[in-house]
Amino acid sequence: MLSATVGYASFTGPRPRNEDFCGLVTPEGAALETKGILAAVADGVGGQQGGREASEYTVRGLLADYYATPDTWSPPQALDTVLKAQNRWLMAQGAVRRELAGMATTLSAIVLRGSGYHTVHIGDSRIYLRRAGELRRLTTDHVWEHPDMQHVLKRAIGLDARLLLDHGGGELRAGDVFLLASDGVWNTLGDARIDAVLGQQAEPQAAATALAQSARDHGAQDDCTAVV
Repeated sequence: MLSATVGYASFTGPRPRNEDFCGLVTPEGAALETKGILAAVADGVGGQQGGREASEYTVRGLLADYYATPDTWSPPQALDTVLKAQNRWLMAQGAVRRELAGMATTLSAIVLRGSGYHTVHIGDSRIYLRRAGELRRLTTDHVWEHPDMQHVLKRAIGLDARLLLDHGGGELRAGDVFLLASDGVWNTLGDARIDAVLGQQAEPQAAATALAQSARDHGAQDDCTAVV
């Protein structure tokens, strides 16, 4: 039987408003078997209140709508369908509400179901897997490679009518540790520090808090969010 413990933390960076949003669902019974555990991290961008609205709407919508999809759908099919609907909504809202113009969000999410895991990703938040003492990144950052544009997203939810998501997955092993992190965490700490914190903290909540707090203590220039 699949069993997981979870923890999360999100701290506001230098700006007055936290534009990150994270969430997770740990169902029981039939929903655990058919749908699994779902966790997500999003980092919103956009003027005025648009960034926070984009990230919160996307995560809340994903967590609710994923569990309403048919049980016959695979996790990739369900995630893809739900997020394409979220993308259409974000683009429509940005077009009709001036204060939300240009809003978009990264999204990195994972489903743990049965003996496997499934990831969906767009933007520059990240998913890591720590297994048998080794840290591995499971996602690719969707940013422009030019030195002056390394933090400019080329793919995000709400950015383009044609949504192109990265899907991944693999087999679960007992003791696997997954980290979903916004760029405020991974860009500030780097993989070596992240690995050290995950190795030192046995409890997911302590690990998530330590990662977000450490990023802030090391001068993070963005909001700091971690789900473990």
